[in-house]
Amino acid sequence: MLGEPVVFINWPKGVKGTKRRWKDLTVADMTPEYLAKLPHGNIGVALGEKSGGLCAIDLDKDALIEPFLAANPQLKGTLQTHGARGRVFWVRMVGEYPRTTRKLKTHSGDDCGEWRAGKNSQSIIHGIHPTGKAYEIIHRAKPVSVQFSSIVWPTEISNPPKLESQLPTAATEDTEDTKDTDDTEEVNEWLFSVHSVEDALRVSTPTKIRTNYRLALVLARAVKALEYQTRKRFTPEQHRDIHNQWLTRAAEFLRPGQTKGDYFMEYLNAYKQAKYPLGSIVLARAIEAAKRNPLPPDALPWTDNPDVRLLAAICRELQIFAGNEPFWLSARTVQNIFKHNTHDTGAKWLRSFCVMEVLKETEKGRGFKASRYRYVYQQH
Repeated sequence: MLGEPVVFINWPKGVKGTKRRWKDLTVADMTPEYLAKLPHGNIGVALGEKSGGLCAIDLDKDALIEPFLAANPQLKGTLQTHGARGRVFWVRMVGEYPRTTRKLKTHSGDDCGEWRAGKNSQSIIHGIHPTGKAYEIIHRAKPVSVQFSSIVWPTEISNPPKLESQLPTAATEDTEDTKDTDDTEEVNEWLFSVHSVEDALRVSTPTKIRTNYRLALVLARAVKALEYQTRKRFTPEQHRDIHNQWLTRAAEFLRPGQTKGDYFMEYLNAYKQAKYPLGSIVLARAIEAAKRNPLPPDALPWTDNPDVRLLAAICRELQIFAGNEPFWLSARTVQNIFKHNTHDTGAKWLRSFCVMEVLKETEKGRGFKASRYRYVYQQH
């Protein structure tokens, strides 16, 4: 039913796992003798690369199931199982997908499931749940093969998993060293993608251990981006509230010996030392990449202005940084790039890009919020 390849894990009945080692199991270990032991206990399935891209979407809340299926009709025919609550959707991934297991949260910070795909992750498909209830197969079928980018996550989920190319790239270990708190910070970020506290939390929540300090800096720079857009400084109470929300989301990755107060002090120090709002580095990198890789000579035949062609190449690079998401760009940013006297010229260029199908405007800017675009130009 699961197809091949697949790695099964033999657990005692009634448990999800023990301290017994299993992470060195491979497909080669799935001998007839090994498989014969499985019916006598709980059966776990190794996920991710071990089983050829087999992954599990575990929705713990029953209220999420119908919205998820409505948004993803292609998954109605996939294998679906049930433990104590909710439902698990089994899928085989085609192409790139997040290779770590990530807890899903509601906007109130409650757990509501998991994306399971890491090399050390597994999910129980048969046996007895620790509550005493038997695992059930709700829809018996082979896992559907899907691309991760085609999965639509219910709006009730505040932190849908992202491809690695869309996530901040944080350091691999925590450090007390605070010297790298300027534009040398190695963070893969979106230009002006932070327009709410929710956005700030989304890009700064850790997904693995030993990244908390670096992501505290990402959160601090995201807060500075919000202050820059609103022209208002956050109050001490607002800083504390935002950081408490961050603590809730980061709970599983926090160090046992470090208090919430310790983490708040790290955030405050990162905020004090951060020189640039989140997003400023991506623009600089996009400009550099556009200059290194200009548009082909026969591109944009309707203009002879080299700056217009450069802006189109910058938009192309911003789309690469943004991955599958639209990117943010304002006429005032264009003004700053090309040193125009006003932002009117930049606004005209962006409007012309939309007419000539270089860009598609997906969200109109208002106030200090920039417009959101997709780069759609195809050279003919």
